[in-house]
Amino acid sequence: MINQNTIGINAGKIWRRLDEGELTNPEVNVIREECGLSSEDFLLALGWLSRENKIRFMIGKKKIYVFPAD
Repeated sequence: MINQNTIGINAGKIWRRLDEGELTNPEVNVIREECGLSSEDFLLALGWLSRENKIRFMIGKKKIYVFPAD
């Protein structure tokens, strides 16, 4: 079972990469791999960031991209 602290830590991993421009590609699967998170941990962390209005999504034909919110 994952706790809120772990979700927050994982959200921080994603946020730092987004905020510092460290990502090679903002596509969700690439971000997940670069952060070294499982699918479940990644999705929970994205939900955390989304709830805090830190990120925005762009939905392409076959991919979803994540960017820092303006």
